[in-house]
Amino acid sequence: MSTAVKLTTTGAVSAEEYAAFCETYGADVTEWEGYELLAGARELRMTTYAAQHAATRPEWRREAQYRIDCLRGRAGAPPWRWKAIR
Repeated sequence: MSTAVKLTTTGAVSAEEYAAFCETYGADVTEWEGYELLAGARELRMTTYAAQHAATRPEWRREAQYRIDCLRGRAGAPPWRWKAIR
């Protein structure tokens, strides 16, 4: 699920990289009927994680707001190119 979200949500994995992953894994979870539900849960988790960090680290506030905007439909279609939070 995490690798698929890196393709469909954050753009951190290319289509070629994801295809190679699916080949090794033996399946493409984006084709599963439950994918959208679980991907949405993962996106929400990634967004709340960013917001949690933004509460104490001002440099992450813009990224947290961007993720919120993405989930609320204010930033166009995915992939959104979210930055990694460390």
